[in-house]
Amino acid sequence: MAATLLARFGNRPAARGAVKSTRSKRRRTRNKSSSLAISEVRGQLLAWYGLHGRRLPWRERVDPYRVLVSEMMLQQTQAERVVPKFEAFLERFPTAGSLASSAVAEVVRLWQGLGYNRRAVRLHAIARAVVERHGGEIPRETGALLALPGIGRYTAAALRAFAFNADAAPLDTNIRRVIHRLAFGLEHPPRAGAAALERVASELVAPGRGREWNSALMDLGATVCTARAPKCLVCPLRDYCAAAPIDPLELQAAAKAHAPARGPQARLKFVETTRYARGRIVEHLRGLPHGAGASVAQLADLLGRPDVSALVAGLERDGLAAVEGECVRLP
Repeated sequence: MAATLLARFGNRPAARGAVKSTRSKRRRTRNKSSSLAISEVRGQLLAWYGLHGRRLPWRERVDPYRVLVSEMMLQQTQAERVVPKFEAFLERFPTAGSLASSAVAEVVRLWQGLGYNRRAVRLHAIARAVVERHGGEIPRETGALLALPGIGRYTAAALRAFAFNADAAPLDTNIRRVIHRLAFGLEHPPRAGAAALERVASELVAPGRGREWNSALMDLGATVCTARAPKCLVCPLRDYCAAAPIDPLELQAAAKAHAPARGPQARLKFVETTRYARGRIVEHLRGLPHGAGASVAQLADLLGRPDVSALVAGLERDGLAAVEGECVRLP
């Protein structure tokens, strides 16, 4: 356990009377009180989740493939936008085998409205690898998951927790924020690195309840411990939190003062960015009949940009476009 979290829990008033004069007794008392506080945190959050947890389709029926699809869709996309797309996707591709046997173009078409289209290509590649290496069954071991294309530490931990109920600690944006505030205080500026956050998150997981615990953390971060307007007064962990109560004005000022430097693309209007232009090209190709394509010249006229050839080359490298001479189409 990170020292800051131990100190925070070990110094609660209820534990002070138990401290003895000897160093060994103080250590035993500190460990006991911190264990008690961790148990209380688990109980409070799980009770809150039982009353306020979000009803999401990928939670209603636990299936590793469904969890995989939801995790890929939820990366950089809000759950509310994902729900209808998730259900349509599962209706068309109910298994890893059905997804693996499809054309990439069909997957990209069905991804419409979710953005970040490379996720569709990665999901298709994962499904093919799962079929080829694991007979269509999502593996549960961390090493086997990390060996799949496009699976990193977060997705592997999320699959272990949500698909197999392992005591894993996936750190998405919401969970990272909750853990940081709970154990280390306000996240602007960051007071803990990834390793420290992961240690705390791992030790807080309720044993044998990895699925429920991580869902509760996610929902708390999405609905209560939000990035800009945290609702500390109704938070079930407010009595244990190193950051509470958070003043919204103080939070905004701190976030602005410690905001990371913006890159060249971030300083542009969205319609001027490479991401927007790439999305326009993919969207145009989606609207064409199956197998049909557009010329580079047509795409240049559509976008009114001089760098269309470079954009097309990038889409081809990412598996989002197939290029034959001057003809560009979905792969």
